[in-house]
Amino acid sequence: MITQYKILIVEDDPTTALLYQGALRSISCELFLFSGIKPVLHQLGNEGLDKYDLLLVDLILPDGRGVDLVREIRKSDSQIPIIVISSESENQSIIQVMKENVQDYLIKPVIPKELSKKVEYHLSKRSFDYQKSILEKEKIISLEKLLDWYNFKNRSMDNREFNSQELHKNLFHVLRESLSQGAGFGILVQIIDIIRGMKQTENGDYILEKGILTILEENAEYSKKILNTFTEIENIIFGRVEEEVVSLETLWQEVVSLTKELYPYTQIKRQRFIFSDSESMKMESKNICWNRDYFRKVFRELLINALKFSKESSSVLLLLNLKQDNFSISVVNVVGEDLNIGKGIPNEYLDLIFEPFFRLTKNLYEKYETFDFGIGLSLVKETIQKFGGSVVVSNISDHLGESVEPKVEFKITLPHSSSLK
Repeated sequence: MITQYKILIVEDDPTTALLYQGALRSISCELFLFSGIKPVLHQLGNEGLDKYDLLLVDLILPDGRGVDLVREIRKSDSQIPIIVISSESENQSIIQVMKENVQDYLIKPVIPKELSKKVEYHLSKRSFDYQKSILEKEKIISLEKLLDWYNFKNRSMDNREFNSQELHKNLFHVLRESLSQGAGFGILVQIIDIIRGMKQTENGDYILEKGILTILEENAEYSKKILNTFTEIENIIFGRVEEEVVSLETLWQEVVSLTKELYPYTQIKRQRFIFSDSESMKMESKNICWNRDYFRKVFRELLINALKFSKESSSVLLLLNLKQDNFSISVVNVVGEDLNIGKGIPNEYLDLIFEPFFRLTKNLYEKYETFDFGIGLSLVKETIQKFGGSVVVSNISDHLGESVEPKVEFKITLPHSSSLK
């Protein structure tokens, strides 16, 4: 028997409502159309929410704001899937409504295929899956707070109200302590350890359902990895990392070896790495200061990012440039269309991109097994700076092909025989 879903649509424009009806025709569902907040609340007051499986709500309605309707619905039902629809000029409205635990949103003009895909996906999910997705909603709304923080920090530094180095020490130290102790990730990790030590029933169950325990375990492992990254950043900032002098050739061979380890990720979008010609360079005569583990993390972060954010079937370039007093290694890639940011990184984000918790896109990249938490490039910056170098990101133009191609370059510059500051 085919399930007949019931979808409630709140849209005041008849033409747009017809578009939604056509887009959802392939789904076995019954549609209920309303043009405003008042008729919806009246209808729900008479029959309740139980008969509906999903809500599609426009954020601008003739008799009020869509977010107010969402709040009213959430008072009586915290699990029913809600998809909101907004225009591009309503970024703050999207951030506001995401805080009300909606499952998804679409930007006008709505693409019928995308609408159908999202509706099918959320209809297929079970209620406890949405509890897991709340963490992802928090990632989306964190951008607003980060921009406020970044502006405050810049104003304060311009007014010389505090020292930049001390600021970063305090920032990462406080964040790590907050996440590892008391509420937050620390409690989550402790609870999992306690549950694992409890007795099991004859059926192998713990005090929680197996499905819920699996979710908790996954989030606990995720939390531990994030805490470890904070510890690594803190170790760099406070000078707890051992240093070693090796030849530049050793570093370059390590980078080449790393690209081979990342081969499975290149197959996700049929990509490849291309290296600059280094055979003519006398790398063995140049010494550098490094920490192998941390430098591997740095270049792994840059290479994975390049693969994630590049086009299908594209190449990621690794360019080595050797000078008298320093050397540089650049990771260059073409920006993929799924970022929806144009042909490069917006200029206003070129500095912001290294800030902790900043994410240029809300997209998640589960196939690459990364945090998507906005702290990877912070580790890159702190590590390179502590070894006396610098890292910058730039939009560049590649003139080597038949046509000029815009690309993004992450460039690390380090002195020869550098040491920790």
